[in-house]
Parts: sequence; C-alpha cells; structure tokens
Amino acid sequence: MSEILSKNIDTPKIAQALEELNAPGQKMTETDYFKFIEGLPVAVYTCDQNGFVRLFNKSAAELWGREPEIGKDLWCGSLKIYNVDGKPLSPDANPMAIAVKEVRTVVGAEIIIERPDGTRRNVNPHPQPVFDADGKLMGAVNMLTDITDQKIIEEKMGNMVAIVQSSDDAIISKTLQGIVTSWNDSARRIFGYTEEEMVGQSISKIIPKDRSDEEKKILERIRNGERVDHFETQRETKNGTILDISLTISPVKDSKGNIIGASKIARNITAQKAAERKIREVDERFRMAVESTKLGTWDYYPLSGILSWSNECRKIFDVPEDFKIDMDFFATHIHPDDINFAQAAIQRSMDPTTTGDYDIQYRILRYSDGEPRWIRAQGKVYFNDNNQAERFIGTVLDITEEKLAKEKLEKTVRERTIDLIKLNEQLEKSNLELEQYAYIASHDLQEPLRKIQTFSEMLKKNIHNEADFKKYFDKINQSAKRMTTLINDVLNYSRLTHAMDTSATVDLNQVVFDAQSDLELMIEQKNALIQTENLPSIPGVASQLRQLFSNLINNSIKFCEKEPIIHISSKILSAEEIKEFPELKSGSNFVALYFQDNGIGFEKVDAEQIFVIFRRLNNRSEYQGTGIGLALCKKIAENHGGTIRASSEKGKGAAFTIVLPALS
Repeated sequence: MSEILSKNIDTPKIAQALEELNAPGQKMTETDYFKFIEGLPVAVYTCDQNGFVRLFNKSAAELWGREPEIGKDLWCGSLKIYNVDGKPLSPDANPMAIAVKEVRTVVGAEIIIERPDGTRRNVNPHPQPVFDADGKLMGAVNMLTDITDQKIIEEKMGNMVAIVQSSDDAIISKTLQGIVTSWNDSARRIFGYTEEEMVGQSISKIIPKDRSDEEKKILERIRNGERVDHFETQRETKNGTILDISLTISPVKDSKGNIIGASKIARNITAQKAAERKIREVDERFRMAVESTKLGTWDYYPLSGILSWSNECRKIFDVPEDFKIDMDFFATHIHPDDINFAQAAIQRSMDPTTTGDYDIQYRILRYSDGEPRWIRAQGKVYFNDNNQAERFIGTVLDITEEKLAKEKLEKTVRERTIDLIKLNEQLEKSNLELEQYAYIASHDLQEPLRKIQTFSEMLKKNIHNEADFKKYFDKINQSAKRMTTLINDVLNYSRLTHAMDTSATVDLNQVVFDAQSDLELMIEQKNALIQTENLPSIPGVASQLRQLFSNLINNSIKFCEKEPIIHISSKILSAEEIKEFPELKSGSNFVALYFQDNGIGFEKVDAEQIFVIFRRLNNRSEYQGTGIGLALCKKIAENHGGTIRASSEKGKGAAFTIVLPALS
C-alpha cells in the first residue's frame, strides 16, 4: 500500500481545505499557501494560469526526483510523463493543463511519471482550479497520489488468483479448526464438491473414516509451524471414490506472524500409484519368465539383509546350489578394480531421491577358479512409505564373449582408422603433387615448347639464310634439350613413392663416396672440397639416399662463385631436440645430418620456398637447372619418415639439416 494510503490522508478533505482558504473573504497570502502545502505529507504543487510551476512541497520534489525551476517548468515537475499505456503524454493532455484551460477539477486521470534516474511511478493527479478574491482564475493546485505500490500489489494478487484458479492441483485453505475457507476449481474437479458446498464446512468431509486421525496430527504440526511435504494418503470424493493423494501443507500467518490457518495443495496420484502396482506385477512376471533363459535373477531385501539368487545366477558365479549367499560373499567376488564403482551404483539406486533404477556392467571373479567374467546387472529398488529401500530385484547376464568381441572390433576399427588417416595424408600429398604437375604442364613444359614453335616459324621463313638457319636451329635444339631435362626430372620426382621398404641398413659414408663418384667431373672442374666426418648407418633406401646427397652436393657446388667447400656432419638427437621437429613421428630415434657450404646463400624468407618444385630463386641464365633438385630432397626425406630444413643469409652460404630415423 502506498505512503499516501498508509498515512490515511483524505484527498477530498485537503481539497476542501484549499477551497475554504481560497473562499471569498479569506485572506490567503503566498506565505499561507506555502506553509499549508509544505506541511502536507502528500505531493502538492501549484501552477499559474499559464501553466508554469509556482510552488511545490518537499513531497512533490521527492516524488519527481528533482526540484523544478519556478516559472520555467510547465504543468508538472516531472520532465517525462506517459499515459498508462506507456506512450508519451502531450502537454495539452496533462491533467493540470486540462484543469486550467477548461477551468474544472479533473478526477481519475492516472498518469506515469519518469524520474531522472529512469525509474517510473504510477500517479493519480487531483488538479483543481484556484481563484483570487474577485473570482478570477489564478491557476491550479494539484495533489499527486503515488499508487505504484498499490498497482504492484494488485498485479501480484491478480497473478496469484490466476495461478490458483488455473492449477491442475487442488489448492485449499482452512482454519486451524479444519474449516475450509477457499476451494479452487481443481478441487471441485478432483473431489466433486463445488466451492459453495465446501467453504465453511469441515475438511473431514473428504477424509475416509479409517484415516480420521490424520487431520488432527496434521493440524498439530501446522500449529507448531511445521510444513508437511509430499504426504501420501487417501481421500474420498463426493461419489465415494477413494483417491490416492499427495499433500503439501503449509502454515498461513497474519501480518504479525501468528499462524491463523493452513494452505493445502492436493495432487491426485491415483494413476501413478496404479502404474507402480502394475510395474511390480510386470516385474514379477518378468522374473518368472527369465527363469528359462540365460538371465540370472536375484532378490535383495536391504532391511533384513536377505539375498537370494536363481540357479542361473549361481551358474554365472559358478556357486553350488546349496552354498549360502549373502552381500559379503557377493562383494568379495567383484573384481578389485570394479568394486568401488559397483558398490557406488548400488548405493545410488537405493537413494529414495532417485528412481531406484540400476543398470551397470562390471567384472566378477568366479567362485570355483577366480576367472574374471564380464556381467551386466539390471535392477529396480522399491521404497516403503518411510522412503526406505524395501526390496531390490534384478537380473544378471554374462556378457564376457560380447565384451571380448566388442574390444576386438574396436581394436580393428582403431587400426583401420589409422590406416585411413595415413591413406588420406598420402592422398592429400598426391593431390598437391598433381597440382604441381598441372602447373608444370601449363608453365615450365610449355615455355620450351613455345620457343620451339616460335623458332620453327622463324626458321621456316629464313630457311635459305645459312646464318639465320644455324642460329634458329641451335635455339630449337637447346629448347628441346631443356624440355627433355624437365620431363626426366618430373619422372624422377614422380617415381619417389611413399610406400617403400626402408628397413635396409645403409652406410652413409658409402653414400657420400658414391655421390662424389657421380659428381667427380664437376668436383674437379670447380676444385670443390668435401669435408666429411664419420657418418652413421641408418635404415633406408640406398639409391634414394645417394640421390639426396648428390642433389645437395650438386646444389652447393652450382651456387658457389669461388672454390666450393662443403662440410658434412651428423648427430644423434636427444628427446628434447626431437621436439623441435613436430612433424616427426614421436617415440622414435633420429639422426641429424648437417650440410654446410660457402655458396651465394639466399634470403631467410626463402627458406621454405626452395623446396617447392620448380621454384627458382636465381636467374636461369646465370645458374642452370630445373628447380626440382631440392624438391626431390624433401620428398626423399619424407619418404624415410624424416624432414629437411634450410637456413642461410645472402652471401654467407647455405646450411641444410636433414633429420632421418636412426637405427634402434
């Protein structure tokens, strides 16, 4: 209830007092107005005949959340005013403006004002014109009644009534003597009595005779301030039908905290109870049906500790028919790794706050030989009226063969998945290579072909000019040779397959010797020096490793403008050093081979590009080659389960690191 109502302020009487003060013969000064208005515990303000605020009291400023500027604020001290539908209120529609312009008292015009902090209040204005001693209109006085709290209470009460009336449960209130004071429509639907038939009557009207003592006990608990939750009982309808009911009963208190009655929610659980009984019957039939199958059955009564197994259940545990079974015996024959899990599942099922369902898989140890077997145990816990686990019934099935078959299948799937991943990786590499081959066909291979076509046309036009004939013929010949070289290099690159046997042991010292023999003439012409430390033997393909070494040595000699010096060394990598190469297969041993030369080098940003097929960093006229040599090196390293990296600075030589699997 709002402040104005809680202080019992009589709005009409205040208006009457203003009229008396303003009546002819009464001498009311501005000071009189101010003292009168300021002393009121309700928001009051005045406007002149032009609508400007002239006087307001403290209560008005508190309601508006601001103090208006005298002579500037028009019609009201609130800067924002809305209709009850939330739409802005125009100044002309302001109740104060209507009172002045139409010279009449405005009643029942509810508005909404908004404070500077954004909060809104529902207000009932009471504007009334004010006249001077000669009866001339001076303006108007307005009293604002804050009805926000009253609106909220009314809304809550409306919601509460709607909830009670629309609830599927019977909602009933009664006195501490058991006399019904309210009865909703669901109570009529469930029990058959109308509101007129029950209000003022004793609630015992719907209590069966054999449960008459329940009401006394319930009312006693309510008088003690207790709440009764989910109390399952029975009640009688108007036509004599007995229903299963779940009751929740709460004390009702007055404004001083005194218990004056009780509120009751009654839920019809007849269908639910019937279903539970049906479930019990079905379970019993099921237990009898499975006796002739491989399912073992068991009964456990937690309150007495009695456990019984069917013959099939004993066979699964390999226990003699005359052997006494109890929970201790059962616990000692659960696999040690599964006992905590199994016991936790049992305890969880016996918690009355759960459904009581039980369905787990775990291992047992057979009684005769201790052999582990996989079983699936399913069951259901039934609780009594005191929420105690009264009975636990279930089945057990030996699923050992099924488990083993599933594990075998999962292993096969994992292996096939790994194979598919590898095949997919190979396919991705093949697709990339196809893209590169397409680039070659559209660019590198067509370049010499275009030259052949161009110079052939020129040769045809100058076939009788001996000098031109020789010049164009030589150019055609050079282009044909380049095209042949490109085709051979592409074929060599394509022959490097991924599926190769790299199990043979290869002596890298012999590989270096063979590579030097292949490049003997080039080494002599350039006066190259190859320094080699003692290299290890590794698993691999000798021919490919020979090509790898030959390409790297050839590359170092070709891109050197002075006498080439090439240093080759090796090192077995530690586990920490292997981590620097995440592309390598973990868990294997690796050796690093280092090639260092004193050639022209290359920019750091080109360290990755030099391994791309036909990617050249230098002009072909200065340094011959097709741009495939280092791409071949990369592919050979990857075929062996390794990797290759390059580092350099312009003019400071190049360094190549080849990491390959080492002998285990």
